[in-house]
Amino acid sequence: MRRWLLPESIEDVLPAGARGIEQSRRRVLDAMGCAGYQYVIPPLLEYLESLLTGAGRDLDLRTFKLVDQISGRTMGLRADITPQVARIDAPSALRREESANTSPVSIAPRFCFSKNEANCQEVSRR
Repeated sequence: MRRWLLPESIEDVLPAGARGIEQSRRRVLDAMGCAGYQYVIPPLLEYLESLLTGAGRDLDLRTFKLVDQISGRTMGLRADITPQVARIDAPSALRREESANTSPVSIAPRFCFSKNEANCQEVSRR
């Protein structure tokens, strides 16, 4: 029998566990949507100068770095989604003088929540 080696603290999530995680993720997204949060998905990987803009040294140290073989530029695998969400929200915050409620999720399908209360009630009953 072949044994697959995974790095320490990395494991496969089997069907029953994956189903539970997905159901929990959906409940959280539904609740955040009903509370008025909008859904965004920043890229998992981007150029380092963009990814770390305004971030501290700690985030730089926690970011996994690699080189784009086409451009030669350094890219980073995000260690924290917060600066990316702030970057996404910045243009609209300048226009309306306040920050939007955004709900970042790392890996999920793309969609946007409705502010319609009837839709929220319907979603939360699932």
